[in-house]
Amino acid sequence: MNIEKTVENIGTTLELKRIAKAYVIDYKNLSDEEIREAMKKTAPQYYFKDNVIKSLKRIFFSDDRDVRILSRLILKMIILNKDNFMCPKRETEDDIIDYEQSIINRSNEDILLKSSEKNKNLELFGFILDTAWQHNDSISVDEKNLLEKIKDRLKITDTEYHLLEAKLGKFPKQGNIPHIRDDIEKVRRCLQEEGLVFSLRDNDNTDFDIIPEEIAKTLREIFKIEIRKHGYRELLKCKYVRSKTHMQKILKKIKVSYEGANTVSDLQEIFISQVSPSILLGGTSPRDGLDITDLKKWCSDINTAVSGSKVELIERIIGFYDSILEKYETVGDEREMWYEFFDKFARRDLEFLRSQQLIQKDLECEKRFEEATEYLFEKKLNHKPLNLVGTSHADGALSFQDKVIFWDNKSKETPVNLKDHIRQFDGYIASSQASGKIVACFIVIGPEFTAESAILAMQYQVEKGTTIMLITASELKEIAEIWDKRNAGKKEDPFNLGYFIQPGRFNKAMVQVLG
Repeated sequence: MNIEKTVENIGTTLELKRIAKAYVIDYKNLSDEEIREAMKKTAPQYYFKDNVIKSLKRIFFSDDRDVRILSRLILKMIILNKDNFMCPKRETEDDIIDYEQSIINRSNEDILLKSSEKNKNLELFGFILDTAWQHNDSISVDEKNLLEKIKDRLKITDTEYHLLEAKLGKFPKQGNIPHIRDDIEKVRRCLQEEGLVFSLRDNDNTDFDIIPEEIAKTLREIFKIEIRKHGYRELLKCKYVRSKTHMQKILKKIKVSYEGANTVSDLQEIFISQVSPSILLGGTSPRDGLDITDLKKWCSDINTAVSGSKVELIERIIGFYDSILEKYETVGDEREMWYEFFDKFARRDLEFLRSQQLIQKDLECEKRFEEATEYLFEKKLNHKPLNLVGTSHADGALSFQDKVIFWDNKSKETPVNLKDHIRQFDGYIASSQASGKIVACFIVIGPEFTAESAILAMQYQVEKGTTIMLITASELKEIAEIWDKRNAGKKEDPFNLGYFIQPGRFNKAMVQVLG
């Protein structure tokens, strides 16, 4: 949507004036219609490259770190990758919250490192980041500018930068605290005042973040974005570039690290994050890249013109995939069925579970119980469980600020006696803390617990300093259902895991957010 049409659909007077502020000098004294007309006349100033660059410098190197981080995510990661460069405001916020939580989660996993050369660069940049943070426990504008230059020189991606900061406990905020919707709204207003992001309201009164197409074109030129990510993924599926040899040859030529053991999927992710599609198709010189014959065949496959130079053919192919609309697929989750019978799995009611064809073998009871718990945390409480490496670990883990919360399922026909498992749990906790990841709480989920278990959990808290919280499957599911119902089935801010940090038996009365 161009600027003129977008201006006609800006949702509120407040937003209209905020966006006009960038280039309409006397906007305060004008009516809404006069502001709209003035914005149409000054439209070229909004997408004039020098103006856009100045605006980007102000927000990307703002004294406010929230503005630095969130403005990049809103512009580069989200809106410029959306169809028509527009996204419902709620979805913008959801995407940011999901991304930040995924970074926190990955920072708690064995995320690094792939090739030896990449190892060296990441370790070096991690050291530089750590040193910068130690100076004043903050990053100044000048330090941020220098870090960006070093990042680009070492071919560190934005995601890798965020992961390294999260490993230091500094991303998204100090202590790995995610941003909330109010933070995002604050930065959204900054972007509106700079004339980079507009607001739009449709006939259903849904509010959208939108970058008018003229401004989007300028931003993509500055950021060197040739294609939306979902379009690039579709392009990479094509037989002409799925060759592992071709991709490795390109990466070697432009000195981007990879491992010989990388799969085609691994290499595709490297290209999406670090290599433009024009390089993938055309290489770095006229003799590189795909043969012109293959390019013409490709153009024929997508029903576009096959005449012209190699550059023209490549532009047509990229343009075709850039215009592809994003597809959303809904896939059923079998864990939902296990979750429905959460308490039955906890109580190890094998006769019932077999009669309902929920299990075939007794051993499946424990596995289904664990999968149902993962579903509960992920889908009901909105916390994505971490991927745990190896076999000697708790049944699951969640990120909690710059710490982790472990849980373990105990499917039993009788009350769980913590004494029977305390040595096992102590080993998991000690192993995690020895690796530098503090355990904020260890949750034990079972059908019931002996009275002695609560006393032992309290004693462990006093002696070892780590909370062990005992909660029944029915109690945990009740919390999940209340929280899910409160959100009315909509994606919402995640449940505050801090309410689970209770030594001994779980006390629902302590969970104030449930009212």
